[in-house]
Amino acid sequence: MHRHGVLRCRPSNILLRAPRPHRQRKTELGLCDARGLVSPPTHIAVVGPISGGSLSIAESAVRALRRLGHRVTFVDNQGYAPALKAIEAATADEQARANARVDFFLAASDATRRALREARPQLALFLAQAPVVRDSDVEDLRAADIPSVFWFVEDFRVFTYWPSAVRRFDHIWTIQRGELHQRLAAAGHSSFDYVPTACDPELHRPYPPDETRAYAAAVSFAGSAYPNRRQLLAELCQIAFDSEPPVPPGVPPLFRVWGPRFSREPMLAAASAAGLDGELPHAILARIFAGTAINLNLSSSAAPEAFGVAKDLVNPRTFEIAGCGGFQLAESLIPVGEFFEPGREIELFTTLAEARDKIRYYRAHESARRAIAEAGHRRAHAEHTYDRRLAAALARLAARDDRVRPR
Repeated sequence: MHRHGVLRCRPSNILLRAPRPHRQRKTELGLCDARGLVSPPTHIAVVGPISGGSLSIAESAVRALRRLGHRVTFVDNQGYAPALKAIEAATADEQARANARVDFFLAASDATRRALREARPQLALFLAQAPVVRDSDVEDLRAADIPSVFWFVEDFRVFTYWPSAVRRFDHIWTIQRGELHQRLAAAGHSSFDYVPTACDPELHRPYPPDETRAYAAAVSFAGSAYPNRRQLLAELCQIAFDSEPPVPPGVPPLFRVWGPRFSREPMLAAASAAGLDGELPHAILARIFAGTAINLNLSSSAAPEAFGVAKDLVNPRTFEIAGCGGFQLAESLIPVGEFFEPGREIELFTTLAEARDKIRYYRAHESARRAIAEAGHRRAHAEHTYDRRLAAALARLAARDDRVRPR
């Protein structure tokens, strides 16, 4: 056994009969057929990013794949984050900073390549923004005939690096369909699949009051401060809360925003959570979702006027809030209807006035709010977990690529 804790051997290709009590669960998750025949686990390497939202998805994927019975090597790159932050803060010279950043990512990609060479997986799953910066970074995988998957868990219109990234991988997973899949096909990619995000039952679950009290609020938003979100939240704050009386001591705040740079917005500075204006750990995010009476779910765009523009992706927050048992009020232009039933498992708004009215209604009608939150929670944990997403995605991948099947 080497330092990654993975044996240098591959499972046999013998089919094992699952014990009867486990057959139904494993059949549901795609690990075995109706006869109870279980394929041996696949050794999968999951390559995470240094930081950012896809890091939590990488960690959730590792846990889910292990629950599904696979052997997993996690190439965990978050240890590089302090060095990257130091580079960003070290000099005001933009060219020197850019050069240092390039050298840093080349070193991180070299380390990732060495880790994969040592692990010798049967499948390599790379999350968005994993440190793979050159075509040569995946040469060892190609030489060993190990298939690679790039899970692009970002909006292709916002994160525009994707054309140069996807060409390095055998298979592409996306959280958008439509135009992105058309553009992938036009660029010559033949293997791509829609694999939306999900919730992680170990992380996204209800929490007891003593764990959520510090994050409680009547209404909150947690996430990055994209221009459209700053504008929408500032306007909502003005029309929904300006006339409210002061909150008495000991009562959760009326409105809170959590995430980078919200404190710089004059209209939101008072609502910005003190001491948590940077990147939020996902363990804290889960407690915010669980402890907030009404969670706002907003799309992201670099354009302040983007409110009112239809979206073609469902963000991770949709599943995470529901997984935590939180009530959510989402933009109606986020296409959630495929996953949750509006009015029964999630609530939607189209205009700021409608958001204001629904906030007031659900603050005053706790039983209705709780009924929707509980229904959404049940749906999330029954249908929208990373276990189910990855089991289904791997089954489709195995049908497309013989190398993915256990050997």
